Amino acid sequence: MFYPEDIQNLIDEFSQFPGVGPKTAQRFVFYLLKRDGFKIDRFIQNVKKIKNIHACIKCNNFSGEKICPICQDSRRNQAVITLVAEPQDLMAIEKTKDYQGLYYILGGLIDTLKKTSARDLKIKKLIKRLQDPEIKEVVFALSSTLEGEGTVLYLVDLIKQNSEISKRVKLTKIARGLPLGGEIEYADEITLGEALKGRKTI
Repeated sequence: MFYPEDIQNLIDEFSQFPGVGPKTAQRFVFYLLKRDGFKIDRFIQNVKKIKNIHACIKCNNFSGEKICPICQDSRRNQAVITLVAEPQDLMAIEKTKDYQGLYYILGGLIDTLKKTSARDLKIKKLIKRLQDPEIKEVVFALSSTLEGEGTVLYLVDLIKQNSEISKRVKLTKIARGLPLGGEIEYADEITLGEALKGRKTI
């Protein structure tokens, strides 16, 4: 059975979302087809507004402004930066309400299977940011996967090669409250909070 072109085009668009196959994409489209005009217009307007979202120039978090609200907040501990892979990981940590420092989003992990190398991550910008004399600690909050551990080892080695940064900045890693192979994004708030509190020096 062939759908009208407009419907099929939308199914194809939804099918490109991570974890969404043709069947799920089809359900999304049929759901929208049953909504009234007002709800459809609201959905369209919300999608259009995403074009106004860009990366924070300091931490790479999604923001409607040049500098995100977290980086702008002078009440946060400016001496501590937590490294995470993706914005979802940042949000998971924020939900714990146990961390009051700043963040830096790498934009992924080094993954040879997915052909993601160090050059694909925002590492040069990270090293430049760590040159700020106010920064005293870097917390590695990457997933306890092979890719996460490999990325930590690469970054620790890179940072230690810079004598100015390595003398001033303490390198720590969240404790093993997370299960081996676990991803930050899916950790519960209590476990993640305890892992942050019990971080260890690298």
